[in-house]
Amino acid sequence: MTRRSALALFGAGAVAAGFGLRGSAPASDFRKTLYVSSKGDDGNSGSEASPWCSLARVRAALESGEAGRGDVVLLRRGEVFPGSIEIPALKGAGGQFTLGAYGTGPRPRLSGYKVSGKAWVRHAANVWKLDIRANSGKYTGNTDEASTNVGFLLIPNGSGGYGIKGRKRWSLAGLVDDWEFYSDETYVYVRKAKSPGAGVQMAVRANAIRTSSYNIVSGLHIDGYGAHGVANVSTHRVRIIDNLIENIGGSQLYETTRYGNGVEVWIGSAEVLVQANTIRQTYDVGVTMQGTMEGTNKSWVDCRFVGNTIENCNQTFEVWSRGTPGADTGYIRCSFTDNICRDAGISWAANIRPDRDGTGSHLLIYDMQLPVDIEITRNKFLGAKDHYAYCSGNWQIPAGVNTHHNTIALHSGRKIAYRNPESIEQYEAWRARTGKENGSKTSVLPGRRPQRLTP
Repeated sequence: MTRRSALALFGAGAVAAGFGLRGSAPASDFRKTLYVSSKGDDGNSGSEASPWCSLARVRAALESGEAGRGDVVLLRRGEVFPGSIEIPALKGAGGQFTLGAYGTGPRPRLSGYKVSGKAWVRHAANVWKLDIRANSGKYTGNTDEASTNVGFLLIPNGSGGYGIKGRKRWSLAGLVDDWEFYSDETYVYVRKAKSPGAGVQMAVRANAIRTSSYNIVSGLHIDGYGAHGVANVSTHRVRIIDNLIENIGGSQLYETTRYGNGVEVWIGSAEVLVQANTIRQTYDVGVTMQGTMEGTNKSWVDCRFVGNTIENCNQTFEVWSRGTPGADTGYIRCSFTDNICRDAGISWAANIRPDRDGTGSHLLIYDMQLPVDIEITRNKFLGAKDHYAYCSGNWQIPAGVNTHHNTIALHSGRKIAYRNPESIEQYEAWRARTGKENGSKTSVLPGRRPQRLTP
């Protein structure tokens, strides 16, 4: 039975339940569970009664082999854990390493923010600066993160909540309006008549979690990272399940290009499952499969995005590839199914990006140089700033991307695809012309067209 027919016969849930078990290695001899609580101590044993207290201790255990394949590290619910985790190639004979949650209450929160105190210094008229180097003593939160490349600011709004300020400038001279910011190798500079004060949260360039092969990441709240929420770089047998990932991206990638995705799956990955997560408010996309061929990294095999809620990201689902087509290259048996996708492009980043023309779309497909086998079905695509799809080249959804039996709802007059003539009201004409979205349902959303959020 092919994967396609298995999906149709048993449904996404059944396929996901057995995902990654083919060819599993024998169980590891480790099989221990380690606990982390902000009220613990890194000198403790790591038992539930005597937990560790930091992500740094978890990183050290993974790097030394104290924890490895087959082991479980659990973070206590209702607590905040500043910092990030880059999971190394794991030691152990078999099994997967799991990073999850224990206890009761809200999900444990991995926080990337550096949080200001009152140590702002006036740099010039209406410009304040704060030393945000690692362990400078001028801020709290993610104190050991070396990056000073700020992606956005999260500021108190005066009513107990927070709002994102994302207008990053590339020089001090570029700071014109309140809450615009610039960062160098030492400081973040903020335009403000008075000191920005305590409680300004700064997301800097870091991934919350960079997986390695044979990982499970489940039950976490990931918040405030200037790079990606979860980065999967050429990994095998990884499951990202039931996490809340929000407020991601905006840091400088190179020159004046900024970036940041909820979950990224880089070329060379296989058997990656991203399921039942909520992903929202990213600078770039909710989930992506992307990359350029290099060495043995030439394909994505059995990478699946199932049953997620993706909302208020600049784009929902992105794919791009670069390289020379050949045997076993490109996207092989990949899918995006049963997801709920809302308000693409209605995000904090929508009106501060340089590439705003038509990119507030659910599907972002471009530079497709490698072969494609991607199924997109049974999803709900509800609302978008611009279009349902943005595709480069001839502006059509490419062959090999099999889109069908989705629900597409846009406001009146919205074009289905960038540089295509048909609006949502003319869906049948578009479907007949392109051959895409057979069996899909469409509707026109009531009310006024959505506006971009204020950055």
